Amino acid sequence: MKLKYDGCEVYIYTGGEDHKPRQESLVFIHGAGMNHTVWTLLARYWAKAGYNVAAIDLPGHGLTSGDPAQTIEENAAFVCGVVDQLGLSDAVNIAGHSMGSLVALESAARLESVKCLAMLGTTVPMVVGAPLLDAAHKNDHASVDMISLFGHSFGSQIGSNPVAGISAQLLAERILESSKDGVLFAALNACNEYKAGLQSAASVSCPVGLILGEFDQMTPRRGTADLLKAFPAAREICIPDCGHMMMSEKPEATHHALRQVIEGSV
Repeated sequence: MKLKYDGCEVYIYTGGEDHKPRQESLVFIHGAGMNHTVWTLLARYWAKAGYNVAAIDLPGHGLTSGDPAQTIEENAAFVCGVVDQLGLSDAVNIAGHSMGSLVALESAARLESVKCLAMLGTTVPMVVGAPLLDAAHKNDHASVDMISLFGHSFGSQIGSNPVAGISAQLLAERILESSKDGVLFAALNACNEYKAGLQSAASVSCPVGLILGEFDQMTPRRGTADLLKAFPAAREICIPDCGHMMMSEKPEATHHALRQVIEGSV
């Protein structure tokens, strides 16, 4: 699905199903330098399960035109505007991964009728190391290499994957390599500069689930303690033997964790 919003041609993956009035909705938000394709498995499931699905390509990412937003708040304003234009503002669930988890958090703090929030591969603050920021700023392939190395568990690095013939690490590299110059840096820098996370979390009254990888080196599980305390109602779900790129590393475990959040057993 494509629509025009804020001067951009926006691409939204719907899981292969048309949106229907009065159905509950689920909005997916990808991470830095990524796009809607990271949500394909999950989007298809929830669309077939009777949800209006919207996996949104953020500005400059994937198939959405325009320049990348420079802050998490700008990305959240974009998501909220697209959600409103799609008519999904009532009973909306929001799931975001990595940078997308911060955008999802900020969006949940702004939207009026959020049923639940799922933050995957997250931490607040989300500090990005200077070497990675510097490489991304130079559009140096070293930035892709660093994310590939630190974003995957050891098992994924040696080719382990529950889906035969799939390399989670190479898949992430190809997506990152396809992003336009400047996009990855803008997104990573937005994460690094985002300061309002704990304050926004305190204003989110819906149930919240933090879905975390046991061996995530990019957003380590130990960094979520303050975030968990900030939410009025939140808990964490840890995926064993998993790194940061959980949707491709542990697709079934990630699917089951998201079901726990969305279906209310958190």
